[in-house]
Amino acid sequence: MRIRLRKADEPAFTVLEVMVAVLMFAIIITSLHSTWKLIIQSTRSAIRSTTEAQRARMAMRTLENALVSATLFSGNPKLYFFQAETSGQFAAISFAADLSDSFPGSGIFGGEKIRRVSFYVPPGGTDLVVDQTSLLANLEMGGEPSTTVLARDVSLFQLEFWDAQQRDFATEWMSTNQLPVIVRVTLGFGKSLRLNEPSQRVTRIVRLPTVAVPREAQGLLRTQ
Repeated sequence: MRIRLRKADEPAFTVLEVMVAVLMFAIIITSLHSTWKLIIQSTRSAIRSTTEAQRARMAMRTLENALVSATLFSGNPKLYFFQAETSGQFAAISFAADLSDSFPGSGIFGGEKIRRVSFYVPPGGTDLVVDQTSLLANLEMGGEPSTTVLARDVSLFQLEFWDAQQRDFATEWMSTNQLPVIVRVTLGFGKSLRLNEPSQRVTRIVRLPTVAVPREAQGLLRTQ
């Protein structure tokens, strides 16, 4: 076998040209990697934002469904009181409601539709939860509420109540034996990078039943 030797005057790649070619190839690979990384991060961010928005809508819808089902028997305020705590960034609310079968956790109560529901964010936490208990349950004797997490990464939970005299929303509700006519609910999620505010905010105005069930009708409803 004959090996042909290159003549001195024949063209060839120099070491510098090879290094430039390798450098350009490395730049292209790096650019492609950065582009794909950006696409993956954007996709993940979009999925996360969509999931958080869906969770926010579901949490707000659960709150709305409970509020429009609020029930108050004027003759039994001990069981049917309406209580709201609005101090701080996380409010809390507790009331009796005539809930539908599609309400989260309804299957646990065996057809008992009128239950006490409590919405709050536990101390030191960021989860919005709802507790449900039977109106006849004796929690002091060991009964435990049914707890459901409605939303995570909650940074704000506000409640405001319509004041007919001031013709504006008030931040407190002192009448535990009376239902407010209108409640404005605000939920915030996440934290803004620039400001100490939620990155996402959802607000709904909910109109509650305005007439409490009279004392004489309470026994009739229990027998139905």
